[in-house]
Amino acid sequence: MIDKDFLPEEKKITLGLAFIFALRMLGLFLALPVLSIYAKNMPGSDAFLAGLAIGAYGLTQAIFQIPYGLWSDKIGRKPIIITSTIIFILGSFLSAYAASIENIHLLIIGRFLQGIGAVSSVVIALLADMTREEIRTRAMATIGASIGMAFAFGMVLGPLIASHFGLAGVFTFTGILGLISLPYIIFGIKEPPVVKHHDDAEFTSSYLSVVLKDKNLLKMDFGMFVLHMTLTAVFTAVPIIFAHQHTIDVKDLWKIYLLMFFVGLTIMVPSTIIAEKKNKIKEVKMLGILVLIVSFIMFLMFKNNFYLTVLAIVVYFTGFMMLEPIMPSLMSKYAKPHVKGTASGVFNTAQFVGAFVGGAVGGYLLKLDDSANFNFIFLIILTVIWLGLVSTMEMPKKKEVLNNDTN
Repeated sequence: MIDKDFLPEEKKITLGLAFIFALRMLGLFLALPVLSIYAKNMPGSDAFLAGLAIGAYGLTQAIFQIPYGLWSDKIGRKPIIITSTIIFILGSFLSAYAASIENIHLLIIGRFLQGIGAVSSVVIALLADMTREEIRTRAMATIGASIGMAFAFGMVLGPLIASHFGLAGVFTFTGILGLISLPYIIFGIKEPPVVKHHDDAEFTSSYLSVVLKDKNLLKMDFGMFVLHMTLTAVFTAVPIIFAHQHTIDVKDLWKIYLLMFFVGLTIMVPSTIIAEKKNKIKEVKMLGILVLIVSFIMFLMFKNNFYLTVLAIVVYFTGFMMLEPIMPSLMSKYAKPHVKGTASGVFNTAQFVGAFVGGAVGGYLLKLDDSANFNFIFLIILTVIWLGLVSTMEMPKKKEVLNNDTN
């Protein structure tokens, strides 16, 4: 992503912010593949509280990410990033302490605190301050790639750390990652000489009504909500299925997740190229949603069979990886240049709300029916609705996209 068009200072700030973002997201992803197993078994806990613990960060992240960006316009980027990082560290260590004493309610509070440490909007705003407009999209893509790598490492490392140090070890490691990033944030990042608002990269309240009236953007927001709702809903139910129904030890889960990620990544690269370069983004998107639906049907029908359950989660993650990289790209194609920052803010908020709802609703449905049938029926219904909405969307024409990108 970093090429010769980047100035040395732009390259430094882009890689530095990608490092900060990756460490933060790695900390969140470490808990995802194992949290429901430990949280559900805590005294006084149940599947609903376990799901709430999984999704809690999404709610506070959704609430704070836009205000943080607006506040940073007034008081500067670094003070907000430093403060939010400290809150994230405190939330991580509180979660570690809660896990060590097996207190589910304190764990949920810790997860809410982790979400208050949301920093994405401010990082993007700082990146916009420190890069030229012509390379800004590539700089943001570098940060996106760093998040993808964090996801991969988190899914594999989480079970390994948990198998040796328990859930408390996972959150302690998360807090340490935050501590590692803090000196760089304080001493390695310069406050931009001029802090200004960038309509193409930041939320602008006066454009909110324009974004909310755009039917295509609303359908994209719904899709991002559903996609990340499925992620937390699946990882609320499936680890419990592996641990309780198939008696898989936590230390062995990483093997399943590594296979899942390897297959998903292998499919993601060519599918993204086909979507973007061959202008087949609608076809790839609909195929990805169909793959999700197939995986939920597989879970529903074959979850009593270990190997077919493994196949189902591989199929699910393949669909997820087909959709995850093209969703932000497609959203930006629908949004006119002057409202891209606002459209992105609403889009990301929908993503975080989806993460919260997936955990909370997924946990509640699992509490009602510990076979998880309700979970997968619910996911099938929502993804079928999403597929229907996508089928009615008119994709941006290539000429229009090019005009938008050059304006």
